[in-house]
Amino acid sequence: MGKINDLKEQALATLRGKWGSFVGLTFLYILLAGIASTTTQFGSIFTGSSFATLAKVMTGSGALLTLLALPLQYGYYVAYLNSSRQDLPADIGDLFCGYKRFWKVLGTFLLMMLAVIGGFILLVVPGIILCFAYAMVPYVLRDNPELSCTETLAKSREMMKGHKWELFVLYLSFIGWAILCVFTFFIGFLWLTPYMQMTETKFYEKLRAEYEGFGEEEMPVQEEALPVEDNE
Repeated sequence: MGKINDLKEQALATLRGKWGSFVGLTFLYILLAGIASTTTQFGSIFTGSSFATLAKVMTGSGALLTLLALPLQYGYYVAYLNSSRQDLPADIGDLFCGYKRFWKVLGTFLLMMLAVIGGFILLVVPGIILCFAYAMVPYVLRDNPELSCTETLAKSREMMKGHKWELFVLYLSFIGWAILCVFTFFIGFLWLTPYMQMTETKFYEKLRAEYEGFGEEEMPVQEEALPVEDNE
């Protein structure tokens, strides 16, 4: 695997001249994903009050919106992967591509969430380990449309064997920037998030090349899956 600084430099090179598109993509993603959590939070505020019925409706609506928003997370990853490979600005349309594969994306993400939650129920450490084991799931899901939900998770686990610590250190290297972003009233995260996400994308590309046994210049580019392939 490439050194952390090398991955960061590659990420910055890809983002150069495209920051505006990724900041816009991140803002839209946060806005849409935040609607679900905000609805749920309002529901909890009214719980136990004279607006109990409203609380139930809002809580239920929030849970439904949370499920419906999961494909947005997938699309957010796809946008970075496509930009990294094609050297193009972020395509807002990519954010919604998960809805073309709604059931496959939803099933895979729910299975991943259940596995991670199960790990945390056992102990904190197994839960954290599973988080890193499944970190590549969105990328694997995008590049391997023929795999089932369980096979997608299994491939991510296989790819991450021996690399979980590397990814942990990679995340840790951004902590200084994250602290600075807090002092910008969190606005700085609109720039830091694309930087982190693109760096993780470069990490995946290196990992994929190593796992498949290709050199970087030989690695075939997987076309995005078509909706017709998702019959599971």
